[in-house]
Amino acid sequence: MAGELLPIGTRPKLVASFDPPDAVARFEKWRSAHSDDLAAIPPNAWRVEYGRTGVGAYVRVRVDEAHLAESLRTGYAGPPHASTRFRA
Repeated sequence: MAGELLPIGTRPKLVASFDPPDAVARFEKWRSAHSDDLAAIPPNAWRVEYGRTGVGAYVRVRVDEAHLAESLRTGYAGPPHASTRFRA
């Protein structure tokens, strides 16, 4: 298949996901709580994705695996849960 051996770099890992109705407010709270970790990551190695559903806006945060801090790798440090998706 054409292009199958081309290097594509590291995959971005989903580290946080916020669903409607108050996704943007919860993302801002999460971003403040993880500001030290995010400051240590090069700006082009993490991205924030905004989208919209019929219910409202959602926010996803992805970090390139090569720059993923351990505190972000394990998910939210609040109440325990097994998923990377959480509410802040």
